[in-house]
Amino acid sequence: MTDHHEQVADGPSHAAPLTEDTFPHHQQVVQRFGDLAPDGTISTVALSRLFEHPRVGLRLPRFGKLTADGGFTPYQILFVSQRVERLTAFGRVGSTVRVGTGVRAIGRSSYTYGQGMFVDERLVATAEATVVLADGSGPIALPDELLADLAELRLPGTGAPAASKPEPRRRERQYYPATATVHSRVGDVDVNRHVNYIAQLGWYDEAIASHAHRLLGDDAARKLPRYLPWRYHVNYLGEVLHPRSYDIGIAVTGHDEHTVRYELGLFDGGQCLGTADAAAPRGGLSAAALADGRLTS
Repeated sequence: MTDHHEQVADGPSHAAPLTEDTFPHHQQVVQRFGDLAPDGTISTVALSRLFEHPRVGLRLPRFGKLTADGGFTPYQILFVSQRVERLTAFGRVGSTVRVGTGVRAIGRSSYTYGQGMFVDERLVATAEATVVLADGSGPIALPDELLADLAELRLPGTGAPAASKPEPRRRERQYYPATATVHSRVGDVDVNRHVNYIAQLGWYDEAIASHAHRLLGDDAARKLPRYLPWRYHVNYLGEVLHPRSYDIGIAVTGHDEHTVRYELGLFDGGQCLGTADAAAPRGGLSAAALADGRLTS
């Protein structure tokens, strides 16, 4: 089981504590049995799913009326990046968590949600998600009605959105010293007929578990949940389809007594479809073992 001290050693993403009152919108979400990792705590992938429900259900009344009246051109909402971080281990089937949701940043054609998850008024996880409005020719400007809705959900102390595109070298397969292969499943496909972004997050879990298993050997198989990330920052760069097999490049970028930091890339042949940065418990991974996937430059 991942201990709390292992997670805070690398520091949380937010410098100042968040409270429920920080957020303009609140919703309760029930923890399910399927949300639990093998160690009995809520997994980071499940956190992403729990954060999704309040975000997708958020009401944007002016924009909703505009689209219902046919006053806005056909558009798509593209999910381009997410951050999710578990600040402490928790989980109990059937109990509820409270999720606060607001808008952290607004750009010309994109906006970023900010969220916090609370158990008994205690902050246990945070998330961000950036979406882009686009049509067949690319990103389109956010309409005034949507801007007005988003302004009412603005979180305090927020500014312009920060660029989140990965460095060009992260899109090159040779950048990553180790590789794991993943296979799409029917259950990974959503209503848009591509592999869902949460399913892709699970693939990065699979890649890190596979890498840890190679380093630790078969005797460690039952302990692998200890090595799954508690923090992700993911960029979604291209459409991921089914049925298909993909390679995930894995690089260890650093470690301390408690934490290992990974960089990952999702590839279809030579094309990079996504990148992820992750922080995971070090557990029993030795410095010599970690050197097997360490970047050399």
